[in-house]
Amino acid sequence: MQSRLRPTAKLIAEINMVPFTDVVLVLLVIFMVTTPFLFQGDFQVKLPKVAAPSPNLPETITLTITQGGKVYLNDKETAMDELVGKLDEILRGKPQAMVMINADKNVSHGTVAEVMSKAYMAGVTKVGIAVELDNNNKTN
Repeated sequence: MQSRLRPTAKLIAEINMVPFTDVVLVLLVIFMVTTPFLFQGDFQVKLPKVAAPSPNLPETITLTITQGGKVYLNDKETAMDELVGKLDEILRGKPQAMVMINADKNVSHGTVAEVMSKAYMAGVTKVGIAVELDNNNKTN
């Protein structure tokens, strides 16, 4: 009798990629959702009070922004869309003038940025922001 040898079947080893892909996609979603929270914080910004004498300023144009969002150019109420034209007129007579922005502390940053943008469009090159001096901590 002849013995018949069965051909030996080779074992095929494969890695199933489906569970691996699922895990990677879940991790990707988790990182995408949590990453913004790492960079967005509840920042508390306390601006420093300055104890310094007022500097000698050049000729100054005053822009005041009230809590209600009204804008005053040299103590005269001005509409936001007229601001560029009126500043341009003043700057023709005073080209080296500095614009000082007096904004209420509760005015939004966007409103102050819009006023500064209008000032730059009018040709202003020097802008300052008014702050309250802390007279209790004078340094000599």
